[in-house]
Amino acid sequence: MQAIILCGGKGTRLSALYADRPKILVPVAGRPFLAWQLEWLARGGVTDVHLAAGHLAAVLRDWIEKNSCGLRITISIEPAPLGTGGGLKYIEPFLCSDPFLVLNGDSLMPRLDFQALEKDHAAFSPSISLGADKPWKTSGAATLAVTRIAEAGRYGTVEFDAARRVTAFREKASRSEGFINGGVYLMDRGVLAAIEAGKNISIETDTFPALAAAGRLQAAAFPQPLLDMGTPEGIRAMEDFLGRPA
Repeated sequence: MQAIILCGGKGTRLSALYADRPKILVPVAGRPFLAWQLEWLARGGVTDVHLAAGHLAAVLRDWIEKNSCGLRITISIEPAPLGTGGGLKYIEPFLCSDPFLVLNGDSLMPRLDFQALEKDHAAFSPSISLGADKPWKTSGAATLAVTRIAEAGRYGTVEFDAARRVTAFREKASRSEGFINGGVYLMDRGVLAAIEAGKNISIETDTFPALAAAGRLQAAAFPQPLLDMGTPEGIRAMEDFLGRPA
């Protein structure tokens, strides 16, 4: 199972503090965040990683040449900002597994079980049966890792039925609790055939709602925490969990 890490964004909320590096190399508890993420993937049994890079990609390339963390790592550089969906479409020639794992380059779900996610998706993907009222441009399905939190209104929430098929994505609202997107997906390669090449497309707002409407997106719940280093506050929370350097 190959992992694709989406790390092409500029990280505007952190760029003033770390203008010389991409967000994925911002230090967290004394180490670049990518080192934590690669270690997490290796512990989960992942051996192949592809970095979908963009902003300051040369700095990232130099880092991975010296820090492979025992993994087979490849990198591609998108020619212009393409969003999460467009970035995935761009790296399609680099895929070497089907399905493949997709991760945001700024978050961790340390209690996610990668083998359980893979098993769950393997049971879901072949079981899909669509009617004429649920069109989709190609074959393929995806499984979205979610986690339940209190005060979910700070985030967009994911709703799903008893069979765990995703039924709706809700924008930020006043809610006491709910399930949120964990930024980890297992996706069939066929899903990419429906994404137009060279366009700035969002997985979250374009691809996933269409998959959900077609009954091809399921949710798999995992325990907290969800750690996000997209802001200084998020970095502090991540460091509290991972352990600050002595």
